[in-house]
Parts: sequence; structure tokens; C-alpha cells
Amino acid sequence: MNKNPKILIIGSTGELGTKLLKYCNNKKINITAITGYSNIKKLNSQKSIFKIKYSFLLSKKLDQLNFQKFLKTKKIDLVYFLDFGYKSIVYADLFLKNNRNSYLAIANKEMILAGGNLLIKKILKTKNNLIPLDSEHFSLFNYNLKNENIKKIYITASGGPFYSNKKININRVTLKEVLSHPKWKMGINNSIDSSNFINKILEMYELSVIFDVDLKKIDFLISPEAYVHSVILNKDNTVNINCFENDMLITLIKPLHFFYPDLHLKYNEKFMFPRKMKLEKFNDRRFKIIKYLDILKKFTHSQQISLMLLNNVAQKKYLRSEIKYNDIVDFIMTNLKKINFNSKFNSFNDTIKYINFIKKNYGK
Repeated sequence: MNKNPKILIIGSTGELGTKLLKYCNNKKINITAITGYSNIKKLNSQKSIFKIKYSFLLSKKLDQLNFQKFLKTKKIDLVYFLDFGYKSIVYADLFLKNNRNSYLAIANKEMILAGGNLLIKKILKTKNNLIPLDSEHFSLFNYNLKNENIKKIYITASGGPFYSNKKININRVTLKEVLSHPKWKMGINNSIDSSNFINKILEMYELSVIFDVDLKKIDFLISPEAYVHSVILNKDNTVNINCFENDMLITLIKPLHFFYPDLHLKYNEKFMFPRKMKLEKFNDRRFKIIKYLDILKKFTHSQQISLMLLNNVAQKKYLRSEIKYNDIVDFIMTNLKKINFNSKFNSFNDTIKYINFIKKNYGK
């Protein structure tokens, strides 16, 4: 066991990175390097306060080049991908070329969706290890999901700001209401995705990639308390319910256990024995995603990437008041029909070329 692991945090200035840095500082765990994107003031502050040797602002071309050189030359034992966006597959590729028996802790779903099976195969081939940090996938981490006894795998959704209130007219909601998630504090993009359930589609794709499971076996349920994160239905009629407190620090410190096995959070017993634990099927037809569920479960890798990209376009249009909130899903599905999905990806370069093509032709 490495007593002094070299730890890199990609996306340290975001909410998750800030939370992780604070925890590591309290536990006197040294961080080797951090990256941010545009918040140079916060990045410099973190570097100074936590006495971190290397920092890179990835919106700057020079810092991008220096960071790539860093990944090519420095041995890293644990890298956290807490950023947002598909471009981090480039950094993952460089990391995998230079490291063996290391750990990739990934909360960046866009990166996993873009990398797809290529990313998973590279991680395995280079004898590195993947730890998913999204709560749903994290809750399934200790299972063999290819077990023939498993009939169905469910991830859960809290329902966002609207599901529990059946009186709300989805066609008339304000941006403030869309961003008011009752359980999680998230950024604008994730809040919109959560409110219209696009995030569950992307997370189903992500689960399929990480665990190599057929999409037909994956679905999602509503768990308003955000306590249950996944459910496994077995062919012998037994059910595995995986639950924990809705605190991302639980997933963030898991990778640290491989180097600091005595790390533990103080557990709150009220979450171990909740008074109420509700699970229900998603059947609210106010949300347009419901009419596309069967189609979305048949999507190929290139279709999944296109959906992810068109969702980003739709969000921008909504935020600019060019389309209404309840038109986001229809915008995505209408534009997906215009795309020719014959692409096969043999390398990350193929994937990035395809993404750039879609952005150029459909990203306006």
C-alpha cells in the first residue's frame, strides 16, 4: 500500500472538488495537483491554502499543454475526474498511457459516455481501476451485474422539483423553479437535466458502459427521499435495495480507502433506519421523456453521444429563451432524426472527430 499516494483532482474548483479538498485537508491528506477551467482566483486560492505543488487552468492553451506534459511524465496513483464535458477523455488517455495499477474516480458522465467501451477497455488493458462516483453507479460498485440471476437493474431519481407536485403545469414553470432541486445542490446544467429526467437517460447509458450491461435490463424508479440509489431485481424474486445518505462525500472518499483504509464518515443512524422509503415507477405523462423511453433504450453509442450533445444545445436555447422548457426533449428528438448514425469509433480521436462534426452541423 502506498502510504503517500500522488493524487490529482481534475475540476477542483467545482462543488465536488471543493468538498473533497476540504475533507482531505482536515485529514492531512496531501494533494499533488489540481485543475480548474476558468475560475483562476479560486484555483490560486486552493493551491495556496492547501499547499498544492501543481495547478493548471485548462481554459488557457499554455496550461493545457503543460498539463498534458504533466500527465505524460508524472506517476499518479489516484485521479479524480470531477469536471464537466467530454474533452477529459484526452486527459484520461494520457493518464492511462503513463500509469499502471492506479485508480480513476470518475464523476464526469459526459466523459464516460464519449469514451464508451473504448475507455473501459483501455482501463482494463492498462491494469488500472475505475471507481464510478455518481451515487447510482457507486451503489452498484460491489455487484457482479453480469450475474445471470439478475433480471432488472433500476437506478433511482428523486423526481426533481416537479414530480411530487402534480398540480404544477410543466408548460408554465420558471427557470428559478427548474433550478430549485429539493434534495441536491447542483449547477444549472445538472439541475435542468434532473428536472426533466434527461439525466436518468444519460445515467442509464453510463451504467451500461461501466458495467457492460444490456440497456434492456436497465430502468429507473422514483425515490423521493433520495435515500435509495439503486435496486436489483433477481430472477428468484429477491430484491437488493442499495441506499445511503444523499451526501456525495460518501462516494468521494471511497477511492481514498485504497490508500487510507481507516477513513470513515460518522454515520447518521436516522438514515440507516428511515421512517419512510418510497419507490414508484415513473409514469407521469407531464414529462415528455416518457413517450421516448423505449426508443432511447435502443440507442447505439453514436446516438447516445448525439443525444448528449443536442441536450447541451437545447439547454442553451432554453436559457436564451429561444425554446420553452417543455420543448427541450422534443427539440432533441426532432434533431436526432436528421443525423446519420453510421459512425464506428476505433479510437478516442474518432470519437472527438464525430463530436466536432455533430457540434459543427447541429450545435447552433
